[in-house]
Amino acid sequence: MHSGDAQLFWGVDVTGTFLKMLAGAAAAFAVAGAAQAENIGAVTADELEAALSDAGLNPTMLKDAATGAPFAHGKAGETIFYVRTMSCSGRPQACEELMFYANFPLGRTATAEDFRIVNSFNDGQVFGRAYVLEKKDEVGVDFVIELGGGVSEEHLAQNISRWADVIAAFVDRFQAGVPAS
Repeated sequence: MHSGDAQLFWGVDVTGTFLKMLAGAAAAFAVAGAAQAENIGAVTADELEAALSDAGLNPTMLKDAATGAPFAHGKAGETIFYVRTMSCSGRPQACEELMFYANFPLGRTATAEDFRIVNSFNDGQVFGRAYVLEKKDEVGVDFVIELGGGVSEEHLAQNISRWADVIAAFVDRFQAGVPAS
C-alpha cells in the first residue's frame, strides 16, 4: 500500500483518522491528568489564610483547643464571622470541610417571626443556611464548602468569595422581614 492509498475499515476510509483519534485521546488524557493535579482535596491553615486573604476577608488564624484543627476569625464588611474546619488529618493538618458561620444578636427573645424569616431565607436561598439560636437569642447563617474528592483552586476561590454574598443576602432578608420598632 502506498502512502496515498486509502485504508478501509468496514468500508470507511480511516487513513489518518485512527491516528487523529489516538492523538486526540492522548491529549484528552493529558489535559484530564493536568486538571486533576491542580485539584485541592484539603487545605492547611496557611492555605486557608491565603485563600481568605485573597477574597478580602481579613482572617486571623487560630487553633481549636480540643482538636488542634485550624480555625479562622474574619470580617466581611462589618460582619465578624468564623470558619470551622472539619475532617482534618496529617501534619500540618489539612481539612476537607470548611464551615463558615456568622451569628447576630437579636437583642430580645427569639419570636415566631424570626423563625418565619429564617425559613423564608432557607426556602429561597441556594447557598447558605440560616438558623435561630433560641437559648442565645441570636440568628445566624452558615455556608459549607466540601473539598473531599477534590475541587479546582478556582472553585474554592469562587465559593470563598460567595460567603460575603451569603451574609449580605441573609442580613437583607432579615432586615426586610423584621418590622421596625
